[in-house]
This record gives sequence, C-alpha cells and structure tokens, in this order.
Amino acid sequence: MRAMMALVRRDLHQAMTQGASWSLLVVMAVLAPLGAFEVGDLLARDRADLGALWQVLPWLLVLWTPLLALRGWPEERANGLLEWLSGLGLGPWRLAGARLASACVLGWLGLAMTAPLLVLIHWLGDPDLGLVLSGYLGMALLVMALASLGQALAVRAPSALSAWLGALVLGLALMLPGTPAVTAQLARHLAPHWVQLLDLISLPAHLTPFSEGRPALLDVGYFLSLTLAGLVLQVRGLKQERNTRRQAPQWLVALAVASSVTAVLLAAQRLPAMVSPNASNPLITAHDLTDTRQHSLSPASRELLSRLTSPVTLTFAYSERFAADLPQLRELATRIETRLGAFAREPQVRLKRVDPQPDSADFTDLEAQGLTALSLPGGERMLFGLIIDGPYSERRAIPMLKASDLGGLEAQVARQIQEVSRTQPPRLGVISSLPVMGQPSMEQGRALGSWGLMERLNARLRIDWLSGGDDPTRPIADQDALLVIAPRLLPTATLTAIRNYLDRGGRVLMMLDPLPEMLDQPAPASEALSALLAHAGLESRSGEVVADTRLALPIGLLDGTRALSPTLLGIGPDRLSDALLNQNVDQLVMSSAGWLAPREEMAETPSATSRQWLIRGADTTRLLSADKVYANRMDPRPLSGLSGQGVEEGGLAVLTHWPAPVGQGARDDGHEDGREGQLLVVSDVDMASDRLWRRSAADGSEHELNANARWLENAVDVLAGSPELVALRAGAHQVRELTRLHQLADRQAAEETRLRNDWQSRLSALGAAPVADKAEAARQRTALDDMQQAFESALARQQRAANAERDDLRRRLRLWTLLALPVLLGLLGELICWRRYHASRRAGYRPAGRLSGHRQPGRHRLGGGGLSASTSAETASASDRPASSSTSDRAAEDHRGERRRGDDA
Repeated sequence: MRAMMALVRRDLHQAMTQGASWSLLVVMAVLAPLGAFEVGDLLARDRADLGALWQVLPWLLVLWTPLLALRGWPEERANGLLEWLSGLGLGPWRLAGARLASACVLGWLGLAMTAPLLVLIHWLGDPDLGLVLSGYLGMALLVMALASLGQALAVRAPSALSAWLGALVLGLALMLPGTPAVTAQLARHLAPHWVQLLDLISLPAHLTPFSEGRPALLDVGYFLSLTLAGLVLQVRGLKQERNTRRQAPQWLVALAVASSVTAVLLAAQRLPAMVSPNASNPLITAHDLTDTRQHSLSPASRELLSRLTSPVTLTFAYSERFAADLPQLRELATRIETRLGAFAREPQVRLKRVDPQPDSADFTDLEAQGLTALSLPGGERMLFGLIIDGPYSERRAIPMLKASDLGGLEAQVARQIQEVSRTQPPRLGVISSLPVMGQPSMEQGRALGSWGLMERLNARLRIDWLSGGDDPTRPIADQDALLVIAPRLLPTATLTAIRNYLDRGGRVLMMLDPLPEMLDQPAPASEALSALLAHAGLESRSGEVVADTRLALPIGLLDGTRALSPTLLGIGPDRLSDALLNQNVDQLVMSSAGWLAPREEMAETPSATSRQWLIRGADTTRLLSADKVYANRMDPRPLSGLSGQGVEEGGLAVLTHWPAPVGQGARDDGHEDGREGQLLVVSDVDMASDRLWRRSAADGSEHELNANARWLENAVDVLAGSPELVALRAGAHQVRELTRLHQLADRQAAEETRLRNDWQSRLSALGAAPVADKAEAARQRTALDDMQQAFESALARQQRAANAERDDLRRRLRLWTLLALPVLLGLLGELICWRRYHASRRAGYRPAGRLSGHRQPGRHRLGGGGLSASTSAETASASDRPASSSTSDRAAEDHRGERRRGDDA
C-alpha cells in the first residue's frame, strides 16, 4: 500500500507541476459555467439547483476526462519508465490501481472547478443541498468510470492521441443511446428489447437518477462495473507488456468483459423481481437523497394512510413494449414508479403493475375502469394510467398520466386513496341567495352557469344545496362543514340556524362582502349577522370598502385604456400569515372587500385568544365609503385621490373558534361533548367568482389566474377535517426559485406601482377640478393629454432603467462565474511552474520547456522509501532485475559507464 501511495503522490506531483494539467483545470472552469449559462439557461430556468449544469457536464466530462491519460501510459512506455516500474516488484493490479486513483483525484479536481456555480446558486436562492450532493456523487462516479476506461485504452495505445480518440469514441458510444433523438432513430430499425438493452447500458439512464436525487443501487453498481471492467483491461494490458508469449487479442478480451457487464446488469434488473414474492426489486428501488424528501412520502401522506382500516390497491397500467422509441415516456414511467413505490412501502397500500396488450381482454377491462388509451404514431394504442381500488368497492382512476402532473402526483393519489377508503364523502352544505350552483338544464343534464369553485368542490365532496337555508326537509345539521356566501342577503331565521349549527360544534366558511359585484347596490348588514359576528368577537364595516394603492391592480375602462383600481387588490405572500391554508398560496385577488376588526369589548374573551388572522392589512390600507366606490365602479381613477380612513387591528380573513354553550351535555347529532365550532370569515365574495380567478382559452381549456380557488379549497378541507390534503397541495407547489432575482423584480414592480399611483393621483386631481366654461374644459383636456403623455414617457424611462438593471446584474454574475476562478487558477499554475523552472535550473539541468514540466525518468522520486530511479537502477542486484532487460535500460548503463571512464581518464 505504501508503494501504491508513493506512485499516486508521484503522479499527482508531476501533474500539478505541469502547465498542461493546469490548462485542463482552467478549461473545465470556463466551459462548465459557460455551458450551464448558454445551453442549460441557468438564470432563465429560475430554479435554485444545478439542473442546468447536469445537462452539459456529462458531455464535457466525456471530452475532458480522457485528456488525463495523455501523459500516462503511452509516454511512460516511450521513455522506458513503464518497464522500470514493473521491475520494482509492483504487480499490475497495484500499478493500475495507483494510476486510476491519481486520475480520479485529478478528475474530481475538475469537478471542483464548478464550485462558482454552486456559490452563485446559493447566493441567488436556497438550493436543496441533498439534491446538489446527489448530482455531484453521480458525476464523481462518472469520472471514475471514464478514467478507468480511458486508462485501459491508453495502456496499449501506440500514442497519446490515439488513446484520447479511443476513449472519446467509447464515451460517446455510451452517451448517445440514452439521448431521445438517437433512441427514436434506433427504435425505427431495432426490436424493442434491443432498444431497452441499449438504454440499460447507456450513461444518461443512470446519471438522471443522481441529478434528481433518487439513485438506486443498480445505478451505483453500473458505474462500479464500468470501473472494474476498465481495471481488468488495464491489468491485462500491463501483463502483455511484461509477457511476450502469444495471448488472446485485446479486442476479444474487451468484448468478453463488455458482455459480462451487460449480463450482470440484466440479471440485476430482472432476476430479483422474479424471485421476490411481491415482485419488488431492491436493486432498482430509488433512495431519496434530497433534504426535502421530495421522492418520499410526506408526513401528511403517512398520517392519512395510517387511518386506513383496510388495504388499498394501486394498479399502474403501462404498455412498456410500445415505449421503446419514446425515451421521455420511459423516463416518466420510471419517475412515476418511484413515487408509487413510496406508497407501496406503507403496509396499507398494495402496488400492482400491469402491461396490457392491445386488443386483449385486460386492455378492454382497464379501459372500462376509466383509463384512456394513447394513440401512437404507428396506429397502435397503449395505456399509461393509474387505478385506485378501495376496500368498499369504490374506484378512482387517473386516465392518462402526464409529466405536468408529476409534481402533484402524491397529493392526487393520496386524495383519491382517502376518497375510496370512505363509505361516503364529506358533506358540504352551501347556503347562498346568489346563483352559485347555476341553473338546472334538462337538455344538458347538469346545472349551467355554476361557479367553477362549486364544480371543483363537487368533484370530491357531497354538496348539499341548502339555498336560503329555510327548507325544513334539508336541515342545517348533518353537514361536515357549511359554505355561506353573502350572508347579508340571508333572512334572520337562516342566520339563527347557522348560529345553532356552530353551537353544536359545526364548521362554517362565511364569505361576506359590503359590495358584491353582482349586486346593484351595497349590501347592509342585518342585526342577526352583526350579533353572530359579535359572539365570535368580530365586527364588519358594512359601509366601507378596503382600498390599498400598493396592492392596486389595473382594470380596463370603456374608452379602451387601463387604470389602477385601489379596491381591486392583489394580495401577495407578505400579507398572508403562516397558517396551514396559506402554505401553497402565492397571490389572492379581492374586489371591493370589507374590513374585519375585533370588538373592543370582546378583547379578553376566550375566543379572542384563539383567533388567527389569515390576511392582514398594512400602513397603506384605507377604508373608503362603499357608496363612493359604487359610484365610481366604471372609472376608478377618482378613487386614487381619496385619502380614506386608516385601519388599526384587523384584516380581511380570520379563523376563530366558536365556544360551545356552557353546560351543554351530550348531543344526539353525533358531536362530542365540549367540541368547539370553527368560524372562518372572509370579507369578500367576488374572489370566488369565475371572473377573478380563471380564464377560458380559445381552445376551450381553462387556466387559473391566481390562487383564489386553491385557497378556498384549503379552507373547506381544513374545516371538513382533511388538513392533510392542504399540506400535500402545499408540498406539490413548493419550488425553490432564485429568490434574489424575484426580490429585484418585486422591488422594481413596487417602484413602478408607486410611479403609477403618483401620476394617477395627479390625473385624478386635475380631472376633478371644476371648470367654468367650454374654453376652460378644453384647456383641461389638453392638460390631461399632456400629463398622460408625460406619464407614459416617465413609465417608459423607468421600465428601460429596470431592464438595464436586470441585464447588468445578469452580466456581472456571468462574468464573475466565468472569469474569477479561471484567472486564479491560471495565476497559481503560472507561479508553480515558474518556481519549478527556476528550481530545475539550480539543480543543474534544463527541462524542455518552461511550462512543459517534463523531467527525465531517472530524476523522479517515489517518496516513502526515498529511492530515486537512477540509484535504484544502479544498486539493484542482478537477481532482482527482470529476466528480459529493455533496450533503454542497456543504453542508460552504457551511457553511465562511458561517463565513469571519462572521469577516470
């Protein structure tokens, strides 16, 4: 072992005192960040990870790692040092291991040259360190495998250039079969099983799990197998150098080693699943290395599964035979199996995978169960979906799994597991005088014009439409939760029934609004509603509307222009508390919302101590008269000049506990004694309407504009007893972004908003000024036009300045990442080579070049034992020398004998 370490130190010392090695490190330090910026779009991806680097680094390593062998075995064979090393008694395995260790260290130093990108990502955001370390682990294994294969080719190569070209061709042969473009072409000419085999032995198929933080033992074994294969070929090449007798050709041995590695990989992939009782293979089971455990079940899912009394079956239908020429689909299937495998590790879940063939009974049966067949270009059909079967003959299906659904797959599967495990879904009572459920249609067989929120809730809850709450056949008693919309319009008897429901421990989501958009006038608050809120320690300002110039959003006017409306609020995370139902919310939009405040006389009540404000105001929040807001609803510009009344304690949404009546005993409605009700009050109705949160596209599809519907869904789930679903949805939407860039964008947006508000106030003040005659009115219009043009010019200047600031930041980040480390490495390498050059001159001989770092073989020292090549060659006995002396050794002996005779003369 000491001799091996001496050889490793010798190789590293020689490499770090050569200009060529420092040049390789500089090349890596430049090309890796450049590829991440140009090819991977590091800043445009807006992700705090190194995914952009992992796209280009494998290809760069395939090109760069073989360069480590340029001054290896070919050069040492040429100067006779290879035979000298063999004559020291070191076996070929130790020689090959020492050379591989030194090459790996140099390769890992090359990986360290990407450290500026890691520093940059950490400065811009909050990366998942487990995910980053997993990616570096995969790249380190790749370097080791490529270095071993490169040394195996170099040991028998006639020159350094041929060794590099051979290693480059081999690396590309392992990389290309795993790329989508090459796989698609191969699938046209090869059978599916051959395409799958090429994918199994390709590098990208085993690097992707590392870059995503989910490697398996098979992925680690793949790189170790390549490393061992390279060592075997390298050892055999060294033995051929020392033994001249006829042996099998090297290409035949390489073919046998490649076949053995392929057979081992196939056996590791197939055999364990065949002998396992549950068809599971521990070698391909992914291990989650991320800090956030994004490939494992969350605590919310485990809590939900722990409540199951009977097992649930997940059936993953995947027609693998037709995915041979679809590498993206194969990769998606692998990632989905990883997520489903996390469910299968729980004792309450059974996972079954089926591969249905077209036109078979199983294929038809799966289609009847809810799966949708995917039509392939060749006319074939395949299935790619999931079926969830519960213990009570309930069934749910995901007809077609898509890559866009992968982030929320855990939440979707967990929700459907909860649905099929219940004998009946939760009951949600809806009370409103507004047509939120739409109008029934006999032709369509469903309600038309219903709010989209109701459609989303109706898909997984049982909705009891209680209308005004005055139907005696459908009492307010048996529901798990109530949704009360616009309670100002409800009669006193209905509000009394809602209060009695709260007294029995019910859960109520109440949306009240001083000025709903669908009404023709402001809605006053009734005495019954005020008394209900007062019992919870709250009061609502019925005649006032919340306005905030900092949160104002633009609306379109009748003349085609746009203006900021201070009562149309875009509420961001800074106004939201850290409550559970706010976790996956980025922006809410409210229109003409009211203000909720605590009652002073109720400040010390128990309900006040259990009150949780969900949406708060700020210093810029003002209360405007509801009548003035209604009068200017078509043109909100005059509202920007109104000062309004400031707010103190309170907010726009609050969750409070409703204490049970004192002394109330057990009830016959199923509630436990002493259970407290919950009242969640939101001071806006319009946020639930379709206009504020969703938009229909030309193709009929719909997309969300904000998180209004998701926030209301969270509120219903919290009240109906399913807070785990809220946590799951929050985890599905958590993405680590480049927060520093977002902070810059938010600051610029705030500056633009202040500019808009300032000019809007000037325009409003000028437009509200009285005029005496037509001439003065004309002058006023001219002044308004001039002020509008000045405002547009100022806005354009600010936008140009903001764009220049963003571009300047990105340019400085690129320059620092691309040039800082290469310049430092260049100076350090120049200093080391300069010192070695002058040390060589003082030693009495001149190297071939200042930066070449080339020494004569006889001047290298092994270390440890302290013997140099020249002294060991002179003092070694004849019995210790190899039987076949080389020509270079005899020439060196003759040269030294001539020098002795000259000295004697």
